[in-house]
Amino acid sequence: MKTWLTLIAATAFSFSYQAQANSFKTEHWQTTNGAQVVFYQAMEVPMLDINVAFAAGSAYDGKQFGLSALTTELLNQGNGNLDANQIADKLADTGAQYEGETSRDMIMLHLKTLSSEQALAQAIEALSLIINKPTFQYDAFTREKNQQLVTITQQQESPDEVANMAFFNKLYNTHPYAHAINGTQESVKNITLTQVRDFYKRYFVGDNMYIVIVGAVNSDKAHQLAEQLTQNMPKGQAAPSIVKAVPLSAAEKVAISYPSSQTMLRLGQVGIDHAVPDYFPLVVGNYVLGGGTLVSRLAYEVREKRGLTYGVVSQFMPMPGDGPFLISLSTKNSEANNALQVTEETLKGFLLNGPNEEELTAAKQYMTGSFPLSLASNSSIANMLLRIAFYHLPDDYLDTYTARIEAVTTEEIKQAFDTHIQLDKMLLVTVGQV
Repeated sequence: MKTWLTLIAATAFSFSYQAQANSFKTEHWQTTNGAQVVFYQAMEVPMLDINVAFAAGSAYDGKQFGLSALTTELLNQGNGNLDANQIADKLADTGAQYEGETSRDMIMLHLKTLSSEQALAQAIEALSLIINKPTFQYDAFTREKNQQLVTITQQQESPDEVANMAFFNKLYNTHPYAHAINGTQESVKNITLTQVRDFYKRYFVGDNMYIVIVGAVNSDKAHQLAEQLTQNMPKGQAAPSIVKAVPLSAAEKVAISYPSSQTMLRLGQVGIDHAVPDYFPLVVGNYVLGGGTLVSRLAYEVREKRGLTYGVVSQFMPMPGDGPFLISLSTKNSEANNALQVTEETLKGFLLNGPNEEELTAAKQYMTGSFPLSLASNSSIANMLLRIAFYHLPDDYLDTYTARIEAVTTEEIKQAFDTHIQLDKMLLVTVGQV
């Protein structure tokens, strides 16, 4: 069954261009208990992808850092009258695939299943149990808690992870985005089973829930599935909005000594949310600056011209509380200062002059040309539609994406970067032996 599912998934690529060529006609409604639902019918392949999200990411941990991540991992470790193995078998018997993940903003649960009547019924029953009836048994809690502590230890052994965690911690300070998604050794050790159960009761409610259904079912069936997934869930209240982060008032530096041959560099600041009016000029401009992995300004100056790194990337990470603008690279310890100087000079030059017309044309061609590939399967479409629903993007976001990219001008990019990037308020994090 799993082989059959894999083969079907591979064929999904064949209809991506057709899907992109036509308007994304999605259907929207609320379930009886208030969950927001988005449905997109795709009959080409007999499969269904369902994404379920709750505004319950690590930003809602409170002082119990790692609580959201631990709750996510416990969701399928015993449900109703079934233990973890029985839930896993229930999914595996039909070839269905389940995954739960935690970000700073959300908990997202993903189900991929065949859309045949028997397979779909069994997979949806399992997902409904996972969402509505986790038992949170003490033995599972202890097991998953220990596994999370192992993960934290492993992250602390990676200089890349150390750099990323230090960057968020220093940049966001007391803001909910500051701590690592998995928490710390101390915070996770102190999490109690009661706190997990209370977290679940607060955030796993209809008014805080988003459901995206993509695949080979009709509208009536999609409505039925959405109600089945929420029928035992209280209406509750939506999670409060995440407060806006306060940018640094001056440049700061964090240097962490680490026994590695490479130094990790992170340079950035508090950035944007999804609703910023300059969103498209910023993302197009960022492709020219450092988003195009091997063809950007930063890649040319730091990697190609001087051989200081294998890769350098810049990115905007839009988040409701204002996610960061971040430049990331690693280099030999002996070249760290040189690589940093070239990176800062390249950024400064980009802010001063913006992209040229040739760079802008190339960026537009790549971004519009690769866009259909980002919608190459039910799963990728479901992920995109969830992002649109969860972050309250316009319903016509997919239909107008390429036109918005094409409309960006060099002057708009320069103005947008002038507005949002402040060279004198950057945070620099180094991890290595500088």
